Amino acid sequence: MKNKAPGIKTVGKELRRKLKNAAAGRWEDMRRDIILFLGLALVISLAAALSNEAAGPVTYVTDGDTITVDGVGVVRLADVDSPELGAPSGAEAKEYTREQLLGKQVFLDLDNKTGTDKYGRKVCVVLLANVDGTAGAIFNRMLVDAGHAKIEDAKDNEFNPADWWPAVPSEELGDKKYVGSTKSNKYHYPECRWAKKISPDNEIWFSDSEDALSHGYVPCGVCYPP
Repeated sequence: MKNKAPGIKTVGKELRRKLKNAAAGRWEDMRRDIILFLGLALVISLAAALSNEAAGPVTYVTDGDTITVDGVGVVRLADVDSPELGAPSGAEAKEYTREQLLGKQVFLDLDNKTGTDKYGRKVCVVLLANVDGTAGAIFNRMLVDAGHAKIEDAKDNEFNPADWWPAVPSEELGDKKYVGSTKSNKYHYPECRWAKKISPDNEIWFSDSEDALSHGYVPCGVCYPP
């Protein structure tokens, strides 16, 4: 007996089944691609947030340590203190910040502990933008290194100013904690910009602040060791 050719209903049913399976396969592929895309986007956004939580151009400079960033608002540089405008060197500090930042893109590491100061300004570490668009030099440190601010380590934010300078390997220091010069009466953290200017022939090292004070030395007015 010859096999009967499949009827129209059978062919139609089989065709619908194949189309349904094909559609399900395409949807599964699309769903997998969407999940992968969203996962990648999340990883990228988290990585960006960890290194710089906000960004924008600087639109106004109030003084040496206070700026306005477009889309962010008024920003107070964390853990540094520049002279007020009416004080000696206040205008110079503002001019330095203006020259370095006004109209330029910056990245901001926002304080996640307190967030703002008592005036409602966002407390941040400000990073300059590199030519390739990535976050670069820490402006808070630059301001101190240029002599236009002093360290004022506030304990109500997440930042530690000591992290802004490269650490001196502990094996090189031994029990030496602070350094002074035989040509002055100041002692410093080793990372202080003034410490780096001391000639090795003039260095004198101290194990702690009491050791430095007992030798007639006083704390540096820039890096403020205890």
